[in-house]
Amino acid sequence: MSDYLIYLTVPDYLCQWLTHTFGNPVVLIKNGPESRVLNEFLVKIPANKQPDNGKDANISIQIPWFKGKDPREYNYIHNSGKSALIDSFQTLFDLNILEEVFTLEKFSVNCRTYKLIYAFMEKHGIEEQHFDTVMQRYRRLKNKYKKVDINV
Repeated sequence: MSDYLIYLTVPDYLCQWLTHTFGNPVVLIKNGPESRVLNEFLVKIPANKQPDNGKDANISIQIPWFKGKDPREYNYIHNSGKSALIDSFQTLFDLNILEEVFTLEKFSVNCRTYKLIYAFMEKHGIEEQHFDTVMQRYRRLKNKYKKVDINV
């Protein structure tokens, strides 16, 4: 791993989930989808840009050594690349909550969804104040699939 970082601003619940899951700074899984997104959009710092100092960011991502991309040279990511990386993290969060909460909700007759959401949040280091956000995100995911007649 390198000492070079990129900085992102993500919703608080996602920041807490990421740091609990991947550490602080976030260390991506080698060859994982998020790592591949980062590799694709890392560039040498453009002449007209300053290095990102993390001002106003709430999460840092450690830049790994990629084949052909030394982080001492390739340590800049444009805003569109940052957006793609955030989308990738959000998708990973969505998959995680669907896998853990939905599976339990579907097969657990005596447990209410809100209890499962609280348990998920506690397990993944998400503060209780974000319950409404996480619950709403989960409901929207389920409703998305119901609209196309996929029974989740």
